[in-house]
This record gives sequence, C-alpha cells and structure tokens, in this order.
Amino acid sequence: MQEGTEVKQLDDNQKNPLVNVSDEDLIKFLADGMERERIFIEILRRFQKMVYHHIRHLVLSHDDADDATQNTFIKIWHNLEKFRGESKLRTWVYRIATNESINLLRRKKSAIDFDEAQPEMADLLTEDIYLSGDDIALKLQRAMCFLPYKQKLVFALRYFENLSYAEISELTETSEGALKATYHHAVKKLEIYLNVLR
Repeated sequence: MQEGTEVKQLDDNQKNPLVNVSDEDLIKFLADGMERERIFIEILRRFQKMVYHHIRHLVLSHDDADDATQNTFIKIWHNLEKFRGESKLRTWVYRIATNESINLLRRKKSAIDFDEAQPEMADLLTEDIYLSGDDIALKLQRAMCFLPYKQKLVFALRYFENLSYAEISELTETSEGALKATYHHAVKKLEIYLNVLR
C-alpha cells in the first residue's frame, strides 16, 4: 500500500480464511512469514470502522477523521512487520489512531494545549454536514469539547469503544487507578455540561 492510496471499505462477506482467526494468531502468521498483504487486509476489515469512530470522537470533523484514519492504516502497513505482539493488536491499532489524531490536531492548531479544554471545537459539530444522530448524541459530543484532551480520550475509549481500564492503561501508559479517576472526573464534568447545553 502506498501513501495516498485510498482505504476502501471491505465487504465482510469477502472470502478470507483469516476472518475467524484470533488477533494473536494473525500476528503469529505474520511472524511465520504469511503474506503481509493478506494480514493487512484482515486488520483493515476488523478495525476500519472502529478506528474511524475513535478518531471521529477526538477530532470531530468527518473529513479530518477520514484523513487520520487513512494515515493510521498507512502507518500500520509500514510498521506491520515490526509488530511482534508486545501489546494486543487492538491496543497497537488504537495507539496509532490516537497518535494520528493528536498529529492532525497539532497540524491544524499548532498552539493547541492538550491540558486545556477546546470549547471552540464544539462549533465544528454544528457546521459538519456529515454529522448525524439524535440531539442527545450531538449534545454529548459538544460537551466532550469542554474536557481536556486526556479526559476526552479516556472517556471515548471507555464509553464509546468499551475498552477495559487495563487496555487503556497499556495504550496511554497511565495507571489504572489514575484512569479510573480521570474517567470519573470526565463523567462528572459531562453531566454538568449536558445540563448547561440544553
């Protein structure tokens, strides 16, 4: 896969013998010399939607999420043979997606402070023609703009992606106790913001 190659949505019904293989076995097959392209296609099939939604929660804009998703899979392609299962495949993919989100935000807003909330990003939600969903989902997305990036990230991973604290800990290199506190603070702030944003 070359840079600039469009990531295409793959049909789940495509004949692929790797469909029922565990993530761990996929990496073993790669280490055993199985064709990299077949393994990459299966990773793309398994994680494309998840990566897009994860990035979309962080960058908000459909176009930006699309770009960061494509960059995520380009990075996965380029680094696939180096991955040896030091972490879970899913965690590795999330880490790359999260880093691509951060890189995109830094390119767009070079002075962004990830320790501060970015309430101006809430305006992007109402301008985004691709955004769909009910009023509650829109309010939650807007409220998340009032969280510092770390709280937003932990909330998105736990609430939307249903990752365990252990997985988030591995991804963010933060203790589970600190993550639980971060998630708790995020939830409390979101409750307040949701009441204010009525």
